[in-house]
Amino acid sequence: MEKYAFLLGYFDKQTLFVNRLYDEIINIDVSNYDKRFVFAMKVQQFYTAIEALFKQIAKSFENHVENLNNFHNELLIRLNTDVPKIRPAVISQQSFLLLDKLRAFRHFIRHAYDCELDKNELSLIQKKLKQEYSFVKGDLQKFRSFIDSLSLT
Repeated sequence: MEKYAFLLGYFDKQTLFVNRLYDEIINIDVSNYDKRFVFAMKVQQFYTAIEALFKQIAKSFENHVENLNNFHNELLIRLNTDVPKIRPAVISQQSFLLLDKLRAFRHFIRHAYDCELDKNELSLIQKKLKQEYSFVKGDLQKFRSFIDSLSLT
């Protein structure tokens, strides 16, 4: 179907961008004061790029988020849920937990105007990404295969 072919194209383009950002994020020296701000902005950009992909997936499967007050959290919850006869869950519980932490961090960065970035907290986020991003990447590859099978029918 045409809408799934479009989704595949967007999916591939967006995952390339997300993976590039990931490679940049894990190599930033967060012990360097100036680099902490670069790290925070890159993590924000990374999560926003993943969320943009998730929005497109939700749109393609008519799985719109209705509660706009809690949109960002609700989107993650929906994509962590199997929708029988429509689509499997996009992300596993393990990926959900990592992405939810990144979502909360992005929210903090967007709304914290007068704060210092703690290098220990940033190091923990960076370490968690290094250890767990492979789960997200695997989930996305698995879901991409599902979309690919739909685009052939």
